[in-house]
Amino acid sequence: MTGKDLRMRRLFRGSQQRCLMVPLDHGPWLGPIKGIDRPYSLVQQVVAGGANALLVTPGMARLVEPAADTVGLVLRVSITLGLAPEARQETPVATVETALRLDADAVAVSIFFGRGGEVETMRFLGNLTERCQRFGVPVLAEMMPAQDQAYQPAAIAHAARIGFEMGADIIKTNYCGDVAAFRDVVATCPIPIVVAGGPKNSGSGDNTLQVVRDVVAAGAGGVAIGRRVWQDENPLRLVREMHGILFPSTDNG
Repeated sequence: MTGKDLRMRRLFRGSQQRCLMVPLDHGPWLGPIKGIDRPYSLVQQVVAGGANALLVTPGMARLVEPAADTVGLVLRVSITLGLAPEARQETPVATVETALRLDADAVAVSIFFGRGGEVETMRFLGNLTERCQRFGVPVLAEMMPAQDQAYQPAAIAHAARIGFEMGADIIKTNYCGDVAAFRDVVATCPIPIVVAGGPKNSGSGDNTLQVVRDVVAAGAGGVAIGRRVWQDENPLRLVREMHGILFPSTDNG
């Protein structure tokens, strides 16, 4: 078994090889807003709830290490500079060597189609996948369709396929809202897809658990839900409920 295989096994667990990832990489984009303003306590809660992976920035990785030593770690090596109006795409800030020093199991890069500057970011992603291949480090590519097509199945499938074709090992992207249509998206992407959560729905309209059920029904590889978790009144309970859907009691999640 290769080093990459071992790292992927830490991210995708149980008989169905699923991932319950909680992203905590929003700070550079949104700032220290409520929910991630006290990240160490949050990590303790989501790990206790059953999250088996965290998506973090280099600084966050060092901070949460004592509370996260039992879960997989995905290091974001490019970040969104929220205070910079010209930052249409993410800016590279770290390397695969950084990930290895932090004992991360994968690296992550995002490409936001429709904003401009995609070619430069895709060039970075291509170079990163080439270098990660040498070290056996998986690459998570967050492939987001243009805003006006963000939840259209064809656009999601196309974005995901670009990530696969560029050599990524995992795709993070949107859920289109329809199980049958998303099942087709999954079928056309030969690598695992984890579904992004997006912002938390307010009041009784929150559909987080239904999204997780739909993801399972569509055959996707899991979820990467951040804001819906850490903006919830009880992150531990929500993660525990998501864990129960992704990893049934008969499973080994």
